[in-house]
Amino acid sequence: MELTEFGKLLKRKRGTIFTLIFIILILTLGISLLFPLKYSAQSRLLVIQNTTGNDPYTISKSNEYLGNLFAQVAYSGSFYNLVMGSTYDIDKNYFSGTYNDQLKAWRKTVSTKTLSDTGIIEINIYHSSPYQAQQLALAVVDVLVNNNGNYQGNGQAIKVNVIDQPLVSTYPVKPNLPQNLLLALAGSLLLSLFYIYLFPEERYNLKLWPQRKAKRTRNVGHTVTLDYYPLNEANDNPANAGEPGFRPQGNINNVFRG
Repeated sequence: MELTEFGKLLKRKRGTIFTLIFIILILTLGISLLFPLKYSAQSRLLVIQNTTGNDPYTISKSNEYLGNLFAQVAYSGSFYNLVMGSTYDIDKNYFSGTYNDQLKAWRKTVSTKTLSDTGIIEINIYHSSPYQAQQLALAVVDVLVNNNGNYQGNGQAIKVNVIDQPLVSTYPVKPNLPQNLLLALAGSLLLSLFYIYLFPEERYNLKLWPQRKAKRTRNVGHTVTLDYYPLNEANDNPANAGEPGFRPQGNINNVFRG
């Protein structure tokens, strides 16, 4: 199909393209809203160690190792226990069920990543309550700052400092509605173009609502003719009613003449 022909097809199939895009966007929005809305609390930590006698490359690789180590430790059961045993106001009922269920819920709540070889750890906590997200984030930061010795063997030589305190999002970030809708828009546009290319016939057109049919006017072919006799003086006088040629006033002949 040539480009000019496809351009004409696009113009003719605008309704079908709009319908497919609209349906997919609505489905994406509905599916996204099936999941609970969650806020995030983000914080950043920096791993620092004693650099005496070490070259910069070795320190850089060591920071990268420790950052990755602490980032993975945050998903562990022992780390979860330390967070739950902290003094912060954490709703423990949120992590209900068996211990295995609690760990599954915890691993959906916490998310960590390291920034290359900088030794910086980024921590995100997701919760349906912004207050609980903040409290959990503070507990995670506390454990990493004060109890990191449980997960590394260099003792006081390794320190974790807070460079960004937990910052709670103003709006829910999970599910990411703008991102989901943008992806759905791009995907539905490609799908609609593929659809009209495969099915260019009119019978495959899609409409959000049925097209209204124009009303048809039927001409019955009959004309109504009203014949009135003119009035004259004889007709004006009721006394002439019996005389020849008298016609009553307003007499109508052949009202429906075919």
